[in-house]
Amino acid sequence: MKDVVFPQIDRLMADLDGLAGLVDSSRPGWSRVAMTEVDTHSRYWVADRMRAEGLEVRVDGIGNVIGTLRGRGNHRKAIVVGSHTDTVDGGGRYDGIVGVVGALEVVRMIRESGIVLEHDLRVVDFYNEEANRFELSCLGSRAMAGALTSKHLATQDDHGRTLGATLEAAGWDPQLAGTRWADDEVLGFLELHIEQGPILERQGLPLGVVTSICGISRFRAMFTGQRDHAGTTPMTSRHDAGCAAAGVVLAVEEIATSAESAVGTVGSVTFTPEATSVVTESALLTAEFRSPDDAWFTLAREQIAEATAKHAEKRGLEHSVQWLPWERPTAMDDHVSSVISSSVGQLGHPAAHLYSGAGHDGVQMAKLGPVGMIFIPSAGGRSHCPEEFTDPAQIAVGVHALAQSVVNLDQESTR
Repeated sequence: MKDVVFPQIDRLMADLDGLAGLVDSSRPGWSRVAMTEVDTHSRYWVADRMRAEGLEVRVDGIGNVIGTLRGRGNHRKAIVVGSHTDTVDGGGRYDGIVGVVGALEVVRMIRESGIVLEHDLRVVDFYNEEANRFELSCLGSRAMAGALTSKHLATQDDHGRTLGATLEAAGWDPQLAGTRWADDEVLGFLELHIEQGPILERQGLPLGVVTSICGISRFRAMFTGQRDHAGTTPMTSRHDAGCAAAGVVLAVEEIATSAESAVGTVGSVTFTPEATSVVTESALLTAEFRSPDDAWFTLAREQIAEATAKHAEKRGLEHSVQWLPWERPTAMDDHVSSVISSSVGQLGHPAAHLYSGAGHDGVQMAKLGPVGMIFIPSAGGRSHCPEEFTDPAQIAVGVHALAQSVVNLDQESTR
């Protein structure tokens, strides 16, 4: 297999700095939240950079930015690389965009190595990978895979506005024109991403080959009690919805802690009324569980049902639990992962094999074809915060591994 030249770090970081600088200055950290003006601006910035590299560029109905480097062969299937440029509110400057600017650098490296691919190479900036206020993530890749449904588009936020209407207001097509890819278009999807955890740094390793992406299951729990005067209502006579919600917050922690590979997080707790002088009448809690173990989610749901019922019954409350659409754990493709592992070895790097505790567009892309992922270290394991950091030299090693994996996958698929 022909070796690919090492990336030009200054050029790579110039792209990263240029894209990372497109943020909402009114928000903390490196905020580029989907469905906002700055997010749209960043997507057209990516499209311009793709055109500057001579790629054939299109932006589909939901905002996926797709640049194609044509291969010389007459192959139906394409190799796909990329990631996302949206962030969580108050997020970091590396999550997602390393995989986008890294994919652009791969195009340059392949040309500078004198390599002409047999297959088309598609570079993608996926739309809205991060979870949005509709409790749905990976909108762009969902639409590509035909998994973004009319039911999803009819989902309402807390203000009664639908996802479809919000997409339209952001300048995208709620009918998703031109977004669906055929089932036989993807030879392999490869994504470079920061680990967002501490394992690679703790082990002193430059790269990780991802084995699977965890499942994510989110829920809302609602408690309805009775509004009373906080100063005159005895504790034994209260129907306090807030106390029941507090009990479930602790239950989420306890349930997740009981499993070695599981995590649980409460995202919000809303009390009505928001006043210390009134006993809480209603409380709405949103939370999620994550695990690479598919079977564990059944146990977690049963335990949440028991906890909500127990805390509601103790206080004489009405209650309900709504489980939102969830993503099952997704295994990476054995063959693509093997190509990545051999490519990393070809470049002389050791690597860990680890699962991803974060969700990624690869979950949706796996519905279209084989998927593999490469991780690079995150300093202190920090992510989704302004302190998120990965050393430029580590990014360059990851981009090198990505480029070599693309070339090797292309060459061995034409033998």
